[in-house]
Amino acid sequence: MSEATLNDIKIFFDKTGKAQEVLMSYETFLSLEVFLKELRTSDQSYFVTKEWQKRIREAEADIEAGRAYRVQAQNIEKALDWLDE
Repeated sequence: MSEATLNDIKIFFDKTGKAQEVLMSYETFLSLEVFLKELRTSDQSYFVTKEWQKRIREAEADIEAGRAYRVQAQNIEKALDWLDE
């Protein structure tokens, strides 16, 4: 399967930023179709669900805001205490 890049796909947005039209070659469309079919049947298909994407955005916001704790072997007890707070 060939790889599609952003150069292969053109997306046109309206004034609100919502995508209105997507243009791509038929070959690119077929590549994406195969990729999406494989993704849906893989054991990681949950990753593309709306709920999972929401959780990823929330986790990224927590990390950005400093609401995260880097755990190393020597401070595992401190990390567990942090989780209990």
